[in-house]
Amino acid sequence: MVTPRESLQLDGESLLPLDAHGVKLMSMGFINPGVMPLRGVKVTPIVQQLVGRTRWGELDYLIVDMPPGTGDVQLTLSQDFQVAAAVLVTTPQRLAFVDVVKGVEMFDKVGIPTIAVVENMSEVQLGKLSSELETLIARHDISDEAAADLRALVATPQRVFGDSRVSRLQEMWGIRSSFSMPLMPEVASSADEGVPLVVATPDSTAATVYRDLAKAVDLEVGRLGERQLPQIMFSSEEQRILIAISDGSMQTISPLELRRRCRSPSNTPDQLPQDLAPLDFAPMGNYAVSVRWSDGHESLIPYESFVEGFQS
Repeated sequence: MVTPRESLQLDGESLLPLDAHGVKLMSMGFINPGVMPLRGVKVTPIVQQLVGRTRWGELDYLIVDMPPGTGDVQLTLSQDFQVAAAVLVTTPQRLAFVDVVKGVEMFDKVGIPTIAVVENMSEVQLGKLSSELETLIARHDISDEAAADLRALVATPQRVFGDSRVSRLQEMWGIRSSFSMPLMPEVASSADEGVPLVVATPDSTAATVYRDLAKAVDLEVGRLGERQLPQIMFSSEEQRILIAISDGSMQTISPLELRRRCRSPSNTPDQLPQDLAPLDFAPMGNYAVSVRWSDGHESLIPYESFVEGFQS
């Protein structure tokens, strides 16, 4: 998300027209609807032109839908424009989870906090089969016991792409604004018809997720200028980790206590050396800190897991 009034040099002949729902859109397809293969060196100037030379007018938010990965488009936007925050979109597969971790780390290195994660295709809901199932049960005179089993099967969401990793993201990064979006036909149909889901079916599950996501993003962006992260240091004399809070108070925790809060699979909380000490601390986004330890281990620990009163 780019804050346009502070970062964009607007020019051009006329403002972008609004669509039927008051949204201004700009896409490469508007400029060249045909096939346009581009090498990396050509992508950068096109991104700069689309974002920086479009006359947007007054905007609440400028949302840029970027391609997967951590390539030229992401780096160009982060270096040439004032990007307020990032929302990462992923799927339940393990490889996709690895890419999310890389994405959070990349954006953090260029000073862009990741404030929300959306997990697409988290499950398949079979609720629409309920009416057909009742017809099938009546037609074949299925027993009550078998019918109950079938109804339970239809009512149970199916995780066809594996278990959700949203909770793992929350444990690692402290990003509480994490959402799971099921596979639903109405999502595809609303996109094909050009009608936002929150307008076409405002009471649907997907529309509710979109609204919750929008509220969370608006809230988190509003907090960015106000959030003051804890300052953390290690006192070798006291053998304690000192945590300075923005209100002027101080908290402490022992190295062993902090290390036990690490949720890394390679961490062994029951086999830690008694002389364990942190070597350095590095904030990772707005919600977690990276700790490098004397035994060679590196931890990523959400502030809320060890800083009293910290809210993600």
